[in-house]
Amino acid sequence: MRSDSAVMIMEKSMDALWQRNRVILDNISNATTPGYKRKEVKFESLLDNVLKTSAASSRGEILNRISAIEPEVVRDLQTTINVDGNNVDSDKEFTELYRATEQYQYMERLLNDSYARLRYAITEGRG
Repeated sequence: MRSDSAVMIMEKSMDALWQRNRVILDNISNATTPGYKRKEVKFESLLDNVLKTSAASSRGEILNRISAIEPEVVRDLQTTINVDGNNVDSDKEFTELYRATEQYQYMERLLNDSYARLRYAITEGRG
């Protein structure tokens, strides 16, 4: 996979992680709202499907498929953990918030390092 597709994957992943953080914070803020059903963001499985089906595709096709991926916000209607119909587990949400924040920061470092290597190559190590 070429660096342009890797950079696009990192950018798309950061977008999905940012959205995941927003959704998790929404879940946490509604933890005591009767009948509220938690939401989650699906992204990794969508990316995985694109990458698996793009093995024999041209670089342009792969980039188009990656750029078309949009994270999906889905509501969990199957579970209920509280008598009021709410299914938010605050402990789990805080754990997921921490995980998503750490992943975002890691992805940000990877992207910055990628750009730094590119700058280094362009300037031939000068500047």
